[in-house]
Amino acid sequence: MADDSTAQDRQLLHDYSRETRDPYVQRLLGELLGHVNRAEFERTAGAGGGNTRDLGQGRYTISYAYTPGMPRADHLAVLVHELTHVAVNQAYDSRMLNFPAPRLSAAEEDRVRDETPDREEDHQNARLGRVDARRRDAFVDLVVGHVQRLLDELPSSRLSPERQRTIRTKLTDHMRARPYHEYDGVLSHLLTWADLDGADRSSAFYRSLTAMVAQAADWRAAGAVTPPRRRRGLVRRMGGALGRSLHIFRR
Repeated sequence: MADDSTAQDRQLLHDYSRETRDPYVQRLLGELLGHVNRAEFERTAGAGGGNTRDLGQGRYTISYAYTPGMPRADHLAVLVHELTHVAVNQAYDSRMLNFPAPRLSAAEEDRVRDETPDREEDHQNARLGRVDARRRDAFVDLVVGHVQRLLDELPSSRLSPERQRTIRTKLTDHMRARPYHEYDGVLSHLLTWADLDGADRSSAFYRSLTAMVAQAADWRAAGAVTPPRRRRGLVRRMGGALGRSLHIFRR
């Protein structure tokens, strides 16, 4: 089934790339299709989202919950989201973090592995601990501010009430809760929904979303994340509270 799923999902992404007229989606898919052959796709039964595993040497496995009759917009959004994780890792060599972080030494890798076997997030957090605190703070501040802007502007999108509810969940339960892990992927997910569900292209929501998608793509192309530093104000305090609640290395 994995081989069939891989062929079908790669074809679905290629078809979408040819069909879409959205320039932001076209640019994103142009980047992602450069990585599509790195990944094997596995469809699993039941509910839930997706998961991307780094197998090493530029190879990945993407698994995700699939049910017959899954809406095409949801199917493609999951594929685009998970393939964005691949693009992030290839850009930053970051163990799937949406933020470049220095490698651990062999001794540090062994220590983390011995303390908490099979917990990828502990390796990620150990690497984040080696990044300058001000750079981490600035990134969290940017994500929190972007989430709030998209939430505020979402009604302008003219998307259905049901879709707006799913977008709010993605923004709050995924992007805001796990900024280092989900920022780029959720942006890609929302852009796919906005395109396929017919969001108002003139809306404040669409304009903000596409600007964020383009900025994240520029960062991946450069191999560096360069958010503006925010030293004061509400967003800074919100970011600080979020970081402390999630133990995201604020000092």
